[in-house]
Amino acid sequence: MSTAPATPVAYEHAACRHFSDAETLFNQGRLANAGQLYGFVAECGLKAMLLACGVTPSADGGIPGEHPAKPEKPHPLRQHMPSLTGRIAAHGQLIPDGPRSTKYMASMPSLGHFNNWSVDHRYWRDDALPLASVAKWRSAAQEVSTMLDQAKQDGVL
Repeated sequence: MSTAPATPVAYEHAACRHFSDAETLFNQGRLANAGQLYGFVAECGLKAMLLACGVTPSADGGIPGEHPAKPEKPHPLRQHMPSLTGRIAAHGQLIPDGPRSTKYMASMPSLGHFNNWSVDHRYWRDDALPLASVAKWRSAAQEVSTMLDQAKQDGVL
């Protein structure tokens, strides 16, 4: 009996790991890296739900690089925060089931706090970062973590 090897991409696991590390950094006053990780928590959590709810993963287990119907175009959901939340809204609900979709999206009302977050912040000087936003990013990341916990309890993840 053989089992297929696990894919390297595991968004739910990554979201939990990033949240734990972000909390450690936040509590040490290391806001620049904590803030960066809070954005990755949201991104990974949303991508975990997208895959759990019907987006076909690529061979590595992640959001595919190509659009399923148009291979010459990038997949519309292979995005970083905050673009990812806008793309999810543009392509319908996070979860095809209306009541479930409403429940999970309603549990994350603070996703808009990431509007001034950027994956490119990893390159910036500390004094150029919007560090005043880190507490809001933290709050939104906590909502995503709670949503993931609920999805596990519900058997979605």
